[in-house]
Amino acid sequence: MITALTLGIPGVAVAQADEPASPDIIVTAQRRSENLTDVPMSIVALSSQSLAQAGVTSTSELAKVAPGVTMTFFGSFLQPSIRGITSTGANLGENSNVAMYIDGVYQPQQIATLIDLPDVQQIEILKGPQGALYGQNATGGAILVSSMAPSFDLTGKLSASYGNFNDVQLRGYVSGPLSQTVAASLSGSFQRRDGFRRHVVTGARDKGLDAQVVRGKILFEPAHGQRITVSGYYSERSDSAMYAGFAIANNSIGYGADLSALGVPLPVPTSPRVTNPGQFSTSPDVFTAIQSYGGNIRGEFDLGAGTLTSTTSYFHNAINYIADVDGTAVNIGESRASPLTGKFVVHDTNFVSKALGPIQFLAGVFYLDGNETFGENIFDLQFPNVPPAAKMSLFVSNQYARVEKKIIAGYGEITLKPIDQLTLTAGGRYTREQQRTFSNLLNGVPQASNVGYPRDPVTFSKFTPRVTARYALTPDANVYASWSQGFKSGVVNTTDFTLDPVKPETITAYEIGAKGKVADGLRVNVAAFFYDYTNLQAVVFVPGRAYITQNAASARVKGIDVDLRWQATPAFALTAGAAFLDAKYRDFRNAAAFLPTGTGNLQITTDLSGKPLLRAPQFSGNVSANYNMDIAAGRLGAFASAYHTSSYGMEPSNRLRQNGYTTFDAELSFAPTGMNGLRLAIWGKNLGDAAYLGSTLASTLADVGSYAPPRTFGVRAEYAF
Repeated sequence: MITALTLGIPGVAVAQADEPASPDIIVTAQRRSENLTDVPMSIVALSSQSLAQAGVTSTSELAKVAPGVTMTFFGSFLQPSIRGITSTGANLGENSNVAMYIDGVYQPQQIATLIDLPDVQQIEILKGPQGALYGQNATGGAILVSSMAPSFDLTGKLSASYGNFNDVQLRGYVSGPLSQTVAASLSGSFQRRDGFRRHVVTGARDKGLDAQVVRGKILFEPAHGQRITVSGYYSERSDSAMYAGFAIANNSIGYGADLSALGVPLPVPTSPRVTNPGQFSTSPDVFTAIQSYGGNIRGEFDLGAGTLTSTTSYFHNAINYIADVDGTAVNIGESRASPLTGKFVVHDTNFVSKALGPIQFLAGVFYLDGNETFGENIFDLQFPNVPPAAKMSLFVSNQYARVEKKIIAGYGEITLKPIDQLTLTAGGRYTREQQRTFSNLLNGVPQASNVGYPRDPVTFSKFTPRVTARYALTPDANVYASWSQGFKSGVVNTTDFTLDPVKPETITAYEIGAKGKVADGLRVNVAAFFYDYTNLQAVVFVPGRAYITQNAASARVKGIDVDLRWQATPAFALTAGAAFLDAKYRDFRNAAAFLPTGTGNLQITTDLSGKPLLRAPQFSGNVSANYNMDIAAGRLGAFASAYHTSSYGMEPSNRLRQNGYTTFDAELSFAPTGMNGLRLAIWGKNLGDAAYLGSTLASTLADVGSYAPPRTFGVRAEYAF
């Protein structure tokens, strides 16, 4: 989904992939601009140029440039995993374990983690719990997206790309002054692509992708040290890729003899099965459509002793989808949202001090008020026939559900330098969240009216501290240690009010690391970590009845992250990263899980103690090389990258697993002499055409999956000024 890309963070410098490595990559992970090497945590910082060369056009593709990160879908909900910490379902009101911030604004709706990146300046992926500065729902980490800010110099960039599957992409950004104190920017993108797969019965392609976004910003600088930015955006996106899938291992009620398991003794007609990744068997009209709009005002004021920043945002998301939950060409079970909406007001004010002798500090407050609403959450049991026969409903379950949230938090941090080489930091955040839940369908039984949860309002609160120590070995290298906590809010099961609220997840994390320059042109970062993880939230999906969320007792996570960049010559750079992970349930003896029957799944209780966490590969890594050469006709560029991951589970019991796979991406470019700003490129993604699962949806009816994009390639022209 394209969602709120609000304001750019001014003054952020980024490392360009076609320039010599800079020791001064600036990040805002600690809510102040700092050298990446000086921040005592594991961070992946990605510039707009490096994202473009790696073929990363949305957050769903970040895994290939960030080892230890997986980006897979639960149905159409993108659920990031950092070091094995991830969400397991999409219950109304349930948040991602990885907090998404766009230009400093928290995105509370889970589906908002899927973001197109048309005018991004930099992305920072913060690994490990970020409870102290970024609040609840950051147990796994945080992803900070910074878009381009208005400029007082006329600047811009236009690009046009065409690829296989008739993939047309147009992107543009322009900025400049309106007066000596006012600057403005306008950006937009358009993409239209045919579907990747053909239906096993009709032979037609899935619906494909159609997306567009427009965003405008106005920057006002009334006086020195004062910046006020107002922005607004509108976006639409319709995509069928996540639901154009198949029944994994042919396990579906659609391959049974009849529908007796659903209380309907109707025979199921024979239908073809998917035999290669270029096919899909779900309903031909599956899709996800999202409409988003919003606005933001941000003020930054230099008060002499420090900077006061205040941000207020409003955004609205509306999602409609059709999902085939039996995964076969037979019309049987369909889930629809018409629509799922989210409306939120988010405010944050913080003060970041300058150095006061050996001390620096920051303090802030956060407020959120909003709701998520299923206008119609529909399960449609259909007469078993095969397209192009018309769908006929046998039974329709229609739920209205609404979760209202109010969150208030205060946070702060103080930094002390007792000696020049040693930096000590301590801070924390206190969060209080209040929820109210309403539903008109409980345990599959319609209610006469919308019913409120009997124990409303439900309140969750937590203090999440963080302590770090960093010691500078040289001006360009340091070692650090940290202890921190994070928590993910609890949730009420909207389909069963007899259940207690699901408890918040909590993590206590320990990390040690080293960062810096180890030789001329070579910079290395390494981190080792251990997590104590309690009350994990796990979800089981029963179509027409419930998303059931429960707490696992405990888990532990340990591992090592390594990344390096070697600027071998001014023209040649090599980057690499690796993550080694061991993430297991310690105690999960009454886990709700599924037992496959070949014609669907039986819901059972099992012991998952000692089993791996989902989306937690033991190894993932990437390597990329970038070479530029000047010739008489212009500048030639060559970029190539590879990403590999070992196998990992796609649902809490790890019954559905994605085998290990490797992808290769590349780009060749030419910037002609005498045509300053013009750049032509040939690009390719997943050049080995690896077939791997991008989305899964397991239920009592079936195990449904869809493949990630196949090999894609094309040409692109860019013009920057």
